[in-house]
Amino acid sequence: MENLIDQNLCKKCKLCMEVCPTNIITNGDGLNFIEENLHICLKCAQCMAVCSTKAIHIEGISYENDLFDLPEQSVDYKNFKNFTANRRSVRNFKDKAVPEEIIDDILKTIEFAPFGSHPEKMHVTVVNNRQLIEEQLPAMSQFLDNVVKWIESPFFSRIIRLKKGKETFNTLKNHLYPIAKSGNYKLEKGDRISRGAPAILFFHANKTAEEHSHNSMIWAIYAMFAAQSHGLGATLVSLIPAALNKLKDVKAAFKIPESHEVVISVILGYPKVKYKRAIKRKLENVQFLN
Repeated sequence: MENLIDQNLCKKCKLCMEVCPTNIITNGDGLNFIEENLHICLKCAQCMAVCSTKAIHIEGISYENDLFDLPEQSVDYKNFKNFTANRRSVRNFKDKAVPEEIIDDILKTIEFAPFGSHPEKMHVTVVNNRQLIEEQLPAMSQFLDNVVKWIESPFFSRIIRLKKGKETFNTLKNHLYPIAKSGNYKLEKGDRISRGAPAILFFHANKTAEEHSHNSMIWAIYAMFAAQSHGLGATLVSLIPAALNKLKDVKAAFKIPESHEVVISVILGYPKVKYKRAIKRKLENVQFLN
């Protein structure tokens, strides 16, 4: 079924026109889609969600299977602030597996996350297997040791700066390099890579997929807060994806296609310690234009 508006149900309120992000609904002989512009429909279902009479139909989306009535909003600002204040980057986990049903709840929460474009091209790989993670740690540890050599080499430093850009290079040089040079990621010092987490979520897509970097970060943050709501600890980790994108065997072990770029990972588990305080971090660079 193509995009259409049922004229018998339409109340002519024009709300669908207001909310359509690509302006493909017109008010000519009744409200309807502009046929020649249907190819730019984002399938965001904003028009269907706002229609009180369910008069709008988007190809591939149905009211029965893909939409549901919104629940009452139950979180006010104070409770939301308290919830976010309790979030910490957890790097110490109990030796306790994460139940599959909790992973399922986290994934269901991601379904509500906003997206830049083409969310159907996004992939989430759930590794809920500590043994598999541990098997890949030696290769990742070696990769992180190699970062030291690359940054200290004028030739390789230049290549990284040219191929990956200044942001990635500065992150490697000013953040990852000094930690790696200290030997922090050597396994004899313990697992400072996955931090003993029993589960990891990988967010990835084909390297050419639209907006996949932005989508990955948004989805990972939703996953992190969903994990917290279940009493889990979670941390965004970028050094594991950096290793996976370079190590074909490790990427294959986690069943991630070679053509995909892993943007970010989230380590998950039950926190080993309980924090007593939050840290205030003042926003230093804010300006108001009134």
